[in-house]
Amino acid sequence: MEIQHSIRTWLANKTGLTTTWIYDGVKLPTVKPFLTIEQMQNNISQVAKLRETMLTTYRFQVGLFASSSSERARLQEQVKKLLMFEEIPLITATTPAETVGSFYAQVTAEVPIPAEDVSSTTNFHHLYFDIEVEITQNRRNN
Repeated sequence: MEIQHSIRTWLANKTGLTTTWIYDGVKLPTVKPFLTIEQMQNNISQVAKLRETMLTTYRFQVGLFASSSSERARLQEQVKKLLMFEEIPLITATTPAETVGSFYAQVTAEVPIPAEDVSSTTNFHHLYFDIEVEITQNRRNN
């Protein structure tokens, strides 16, 4: 939860865009541009014998919804560069939030999505970034 919260908060601060956490029943903003973040499947693997060290790969989809193709292209480059090169502060989901570390995200794909229904203008000019964050945990440090 803290990783997703950290990415959402960081993207909102860096881009100035409304960034919505996707969960069951959430309503998307009506004013574009905006970003979304949704948790996808996590993978866990053993990296040391006797389960001493485990690696969790957290996967997220970051959605970009723009008002036009040119705005989408401009924001796509901005968000991609932020995700590829900048360190993201790991903040707690408590109030007040506290910075407890940092991490990097890896962009694994950029997926433009055509609108399936021409009456759904929210879905015009949008794409998704598939991103991953890898966290290694050691039995002794938990």
